[in-house]
Amino acid sequence: MIQAHFSPGATIAHDTVRTRRIGLSIFWLLFATHAILFGTLLIVLTDTLLPARTPISAVEPEILRAAILTRLDGAFDDPLIEAAPGAIARASNIRGLRLNGVTYYYYFEGQRSFDPLSRGTVGRSAIEVVLRDESGPQTLVVYRLLRS
Repeated sequence: MIQAHFSPGATIAHDTVRTRRIGLSIFWLLFATHAILFGTLLIVLTDTLLPARTPISAVEPEILRAAILTRLDGAFDDPLIEAAPGAIARASNIRGLRLNGVTYYYYFEGQRSFDPLSRGTVGRSAIEVVLRDESGPQTLVVYRLLRS
């Protein structure tokens, strides 16, 4: 065993290193800065990686086509309303059809119609064509508005 002897008058020299500590306010400032940076990054990535609107499923165009045709042949109650002086149209042609929380509008090419696109209240750049059915005597076009 090693025994160290010290004389009572001897002093021990300590090498002290001063460390800088950040204060509580600086800690929270850095924390807030990082939170803002990561939050901004999360928002930018979410905006670029997620689609701008919900894609339509493969079944919905057929359901829409059937819903429109049942309204036109009278199987479903779709009242006639006056769209303009002297012009009568089905309520679904003016207000659209609502399916799964989305409103769809339709028109037949070559016929007078009162949907927002035919009336000129929206432009072609503001719609997304969901269905274009050319199987009947006239082409049925179903669309939804991009901005809701």
